[in-house]
Amino acid sequence: MKVLFGLRVPPELKAYYHNKLPDEIDLIFPTEINDEILTSLAPDVEVLVAYKLSSKFMEKAEKLRHIQVPWTGSETLDFEILRKYPHITVSNSHSNSLAIAEHAVSLLLSAAKRISYRDSGMRKGDWSSRYNDVNSYWITGKTLGIIGYGAIGKKVGKILKKGFDMKVFAIKRDPRRTDPEDQYDFLGGSEDLSHVLKESDFLLIALPLTQETEGMIGKKEFQLMKDTVVICNISRGSILDERALFEHLKENKNVIAALDVWYNYPKDRKNPTNVFQNHPFEDLDNIVMSPHSAFKVVEREGVFAEDIITNISLVMRNKEPINQINLNLGY
Repeated sequence: MKVLFGLRVPPELKAYYHNKLPDEIDLIFPTEINDEILTSLAPDVEVLVAYKLSSKFMEKAEKLRHIQVPWTGSETLDFEILRKYPHITVSNSHSNSLAIAEHAVSLLLSAAKRISYRDSGMRKGDWSSRYNDVNSYWITGKTLGIIGYGAIGKKVGKILKKGFDMKVFAIKRDPRRTDPEDQYDFLGGSEDLSHVLKESDFLLIALPLTQETEGMIGKKEFQLMKDTVVICNISRGSILDERALFEHLKENKNVIAALDVWYNYPKDRKNPTNVFQNHPFEDLDNIVMSPHSAFKVVEREGVFAEDIITNISLVMRNKEPINQINLNLGY
């Protein structure tokens, strides 16, 4: 069985895949990644590991059985193309969910305790934050709202419920589908969004980006929230309306945002400087920012590869892959 990797794979991770997968699986790592090269390799490929593809590739990939997205987000896939091939399964990976969850918790704690705000002053020799009226927030016993109770949301809820005795109010696509280990005080569907927004002291956005979720949290939703809410987004930037978020933070100094995902990204990874958003978030004191870097943890390669390895093995044995994406819903 041939498996094509349509993305850059570092040498140590290539070795890890070769070590973990049977010899009869032919792993193909192209030296260059572009549509022409991938399409030329398509005819014999049974599994594609990639985050985007073209119609040309799909037309040539007559033996393709499974497409594996190497991380959680799947919005870069063209679902209109994929729906033409209903016999091909598509999965994402949840192997990075713990790293993202830990980062989300760190952002929430940093925001609630005003660490970034106070740190920036100390770096200038300014101790004003010790004496002014800007206070941090209690965490223990407060209510955490989770918009998107999937692999990441569940881990964040578990950490904060066990560690800080927080109440967990969560929303998911189908609240009837639960696991025995789920830990929440309230679980509802999209119709319960307003209720969760009103009740939450802390709010985690952990949704996939789809046509339905883009701009889901706008001016009306921000106005439902508490005036001391801490909002953390580790999913995709545009789920929160950018202008509405900026204006809400600017007008409500006691609301704090903790963001790892954005609206504008560097066009050149070799020159990732002077990249700003459409509104000057950098001028706000009530925000903690990180550059979509929740995945950057040491010794991550093997952990992040586990779902990919699992699904390649399952396809080889003619079994159903895990974490399958609903092609009609886009997640």
